[in-house]
Amino acid sequence: MILLIDIGNTNTVCAIYNQNKFITHERIELKKDIENTINHFDKYEIQEIAISSVVPKLTEHFVSVLKRKYNINPFLVSHLNANIKLNVDSADEVGNDRICNVRAAIELNQKNCLIIDFGTATTYDIINNKQEFIGGAIAPGIDVSANYLIEKAALLKNTTFKFPKKIIGKNTMTNIQSGVMFGAICSIEGMIKLIEDELDSKLYIILTGGFSKLISSKLSYKHILKPNLTLDGLNLIYNDNNE
Repeated sequence: MILLIDIGNTNTVCAIYNQNKFITHERIELKKDIENTINHFDKYEIQEIAISSVVPKLTEHFVSVLKRKYNINPFLVSHLNANIKLNVDSADEVGNDRICNVRAAIELNQKNCLIIDFGTATTYDIINNKQEFIGGAIAPGIDVSANYLIEKAALLKNTTFKFPKKIIGKNTMTNIQSGVMFGAICSIEGMIKLIEDELDSKLYIILTGGFSKLISSKLSYKHILKPNLTLDGLNLIYNDNNE
């Protein structure tokens, strides 16, 4: 079995795959104890470890913890070992999570594809008809934007992020929910249209990340939902390098 670790800016996801199949996962907030979370996987016979990270300092800590616990030297994803063409100005600036997403989408045999990943940032990644990553866009994540608003506005309170029944809210909570969630839909659909117009092509759309299921319920564009796309890509890149 392989332990896959996706280290993000806000959360880290640890998952177990067995023979390329997802088994289970745990999500860790950055402030929580990493070692205690990893101990949850003690019942699994972990033989391999692979890491995708966008936080270099945390990468070092994870590698140290994992080496000590499992006596395994983890595989680290980078643009140099991902086996994909990054047709951008600086390949080393592309986040490893985005690289994993692109690798997973290519495995689905997708061309002219748009991947939208809802994390700390909302990222838009485009794959052309040659299965090359040609760039994309990065926007503030849905919860990041909302939490900043609540933090800066004295009379606003934390709320659950979900779609209210009506666009016109009747209280502070439903006002925030409407503005954040329906506003996100308008922004996402606007970006999709702009990208398709620039490429003069309809795109195969994949949603992934924390808000993907919620956004999927309201998105008018045809799409597929792949919540574990980043982990799937991480697993594929590891396999590419260990065949």
